[in-house]
Amino acid sequence: MTRFDLQLKHSGSSVRVTDVPQELLMKFGVGLYCLQSTASTPRHPTVPYRAVVKDAQYIESLGYDGLWLSEHHFFYDGYCPALLPVASAALAATTTLRVGTGMMLLPLQDAGRVARLSADIAERSGGRLDVGVGLGYRDVEFDGKGVPRSERVARNKLGLAELERVAVPAGATLWSGSATPKGIARAGARGHGVLLSGANPLSLVRELAAAHREGWEAAGRPGGVRPRVAALRNVWLTDDKAEQAAALDWQRASYVLYAGLGWSVAQQESTEAMDFRADVDKAVAQAVATTISGPAPAVIEGLHEVAEAGVDDVVFRVIIEGAPQQVVNRMLGRLADEVLPEFENVEAA
Repeated sequence: MTRFDLQLKHSGSSVRVTDVPQELLMKFGVGLYCLQSTASTPRHPTVPYRAVVKDAQYIESLGYDGLWLSEHHFFYDGYCPALLPVASAALAATTTLRVGTGMMLLPLQDAGRVARLSADIAERSGGRLDVGVGLGYRDVEFDGKGVPRSERVARNKLGLAELERVAVPAGATLWSGSATPKGIARAGARGHGVLLSGANPLSLVRELAAAHREGWEAAGRPGGVRPRVAALRNVWLTDDKAEQAAALDWQRASYVLYAGLGWSVAQQESTEAMDFRADVDKAVAQAVATTISGPAPAVIEGLHEVAEAGVDDVVFRVIIEGAPQQVVNRMLGRLADEVLPEFENVEAA
């Protein structure tokens, strides 16, 4: 591919590359929509399901590429247990927005049913469905579903094969979720994209992005086009110091809530373990420390660092505990106006 008119303007500005094919450009989404009603932000269970459709339309109107949903089971706050019906509703209300599941817990599902529903939704939406799947890690979910946790890898493998056979030909795009280089490399080897956690420090993002590329290359580059690396990132654009502090508090509250799900990141080459079960305070502080916040130039520079770590797509993790909806919407509008234009012609990593 020939590049024209390359201009490098870093440290407070942007990298621009013109004449880059659309499919190679960086993309931006919003998430994760979990559709919860928590103790600190209670609401009728129907409210978030109505709101996500309106939010999808709003996000699309601002020019974002995608909206991402998240699944869990048997959590007190009604955390969304069924993503495909929600995805279909959001897709039906929009025309260009992609909607992704980040992540659907495939070992807990009937793989054939998931594949058929995904294929149907993908066809009806014009191929705008991103099917992200993960292994799951909570014992209560496997126990509640009557699925031995020891079977999760085998069930996931069979489920992926069914999705590749049925859903991909219908236009669905497959993504995997993992926090280990081996798991990420396996996704690359299958030609699947990956969505990385927002709690991952940049050092781990860099390791995982490299593992994904290496897995794809070692497998003979299936599909011919490198699958994309997407990363949730904690981002908040504001010129107001008080709002910046509040946003960090909202991020902190969201991770305290998430700590109840028992999530952890194992030690990697240059990244220490982040265990929300063993040391909640330390893990929460590490997760909040990943936040890119401040005025537009600081956010732009932070996002360039993410791109340089090997990330193609960024999902702004701004659906967080305690953040008022009108403040989130205003901030998303500012990101669309002041940050996204700086990446309009930037090639993905």
